[in-house]
Amino acid sequence: MWYNIKAMFSGCITTNKKINAILATAGFLFLIFVAAPKAEAATSTIRGVGWMGDTYQNVYFNCLDDVAGDRLDYIGNLYNLPEPRGFHFYVNPCQAGMQHAVYIDSDNNFSGQAWNPTLGFISFAATSTAIRPPSEAPLDNCSSTCNAANKCWACYKESNQKVYGWARIDMSGEWIRLDSSLTPPVSLQSCDLTNSVFPGHGVQSGEFVGYADHYSGNVSFTETLSFNCESELDKNACAIRNYKVYISNLTLGKLTAPNWTYAQACSNALGATLRWCKKSGTQTAYEIMVNTSNTPNPATAVCWSGKKYSDFATQYNFPNSDCASLNYNTNYYWWVRAYDEKDVATDWYQYNANSVSDTDGNPDNNTLTFTTFKHNFPSPYFTWDPYEPIVGTSTLFSAITSRYYTTAQPTLAQSCAGSNCRYSWGVTNGTYTISSSTAATTTIVFTNSVKGAVVSLGLRDVDNYMCSSSTAPMEINYDLPLWLEVKAK
Repeated sequence: MWYNIKAMFSGCITTNKKINAILATAGFLFLIFVAAPKAEAATSTIRGVGWMGDTYQNVYFNCLDDVAGDRLDYIGNLYNLPEPRGFHFYVNPCQAGMQHAVYIDSDNNFSGQAWNPTLGFISFAATSTAIRPPSEAPLDNCSSTCNAANKCWACYKESNQKVYGWARIDMSGEWIRLDSSLTPPVSLQSCDLTNSVFPGHGVQSGEFVGYADHYSGNVSFTETLSFNCESELDKNACAIRNYKVYISNLTLGKLTAPNWTYAQACSNALGATLRWCKKSGTQTAYEIMVNTSNTPNPATAVCWSGKKYSDFATQYNFPNSDCASLNYNTNYYWWVRAYDEKDVATDWYQYNANSVSDTDGNPDNNTLTFTTFKHNFPSPYFTWDPYEPIVGTSTLFSAITSRYYTTAQPTLAQSCAGSNCRYSWGVTNGTYTISSSTAATTTIVFTNSVKGAVVSLGLRDVDNYMCSSSTAPMEINYDLPLWLEVKAK
């Protein structure tokens, strides 16, 4: 390729230096376009077929799903076509004049058109000439908050997985209410399958269920629109007419970080787990990028995992063999993209949901980053004497050998002294008295015999990081009686 480019310029550039300068510039621009992935677009393509009762039957959400023509084996195919019906030869999907599709954008707003052979196109996005339902005017999109009170066109609220707003039959101007009072309501299953939109029906992430209803002011259209045969009360509905509306392309969501608890940090303070979910489609591989600046460039990234083949992985763990270790007290941005069954990559999705409720506490108040811990966690050590406690006698427990760490020296263990360490002693099983539960040393007197007594110590440092340690289950016994042999008289 580079040889041909040189040949193109050879007639007007006579020096190698000029050629090399142009090639260097071209190469630099090439690297910029290849290396700098774009931010999340997250447009979802809706596919599949809905059912609009025995009168209108199939509603196609993408022209690739249209059935029209000589499919005589398709029940009611010709009957659904407008008068005069006659005989229709096969029509290729998405031909001129029949191109249509429905989408959900990154703001969770619907757009595009579905199609029914009798009703024609059904719009899911506002137009300037549309006459709104009188009781709902004015309608708008759902760019801010998606709910029924917004009087909006179609949108999706991921927090409750419901669809709100309206669709409009273009030919008649009549309206279909998506957030109807029917059961189940129109919903889109999110990543969390434990929070099913239709429990007991095996609805997968990216699939719709539920019924939309006609507007009360409609003159001719009085049917409901079902998004999934599972929604129907008839248990055999899917055997009779197997249909559903779903997100076809691979989309990701719910990025979280660092997902690293105090218990994990006690073993490794520099760990992190980056998680995402597959909202729809098929994943065959994934790729992770981490950086200290908000620039998703593999040339400067702190970590670029490369392509990892997995159709089920939804997390990436640090530390690992692919990337250098993370640093203490550092803010990190991260991105993920996945590859579908055709090995086509999604856009890069950026993490943007850090909050004070996350394990890092969001110390920089930036939702786009997660932050590693400032230093190693404290190391609680304690000894006790006697080693086998006896009922009714004092046992001395001492934690003076415990250690803590500081931001200035995150890996240098320092002896606990003064207020640098706070102690919390506890006992499970048995009855006892304790001289002090918050001192570096304490005495414990067990007042009954018990098997499985456990003494634990929680140790906190000045940054409120805490780790704990405990004894193995101990058996507390009475002291053996003293025997004195007396000579028989």
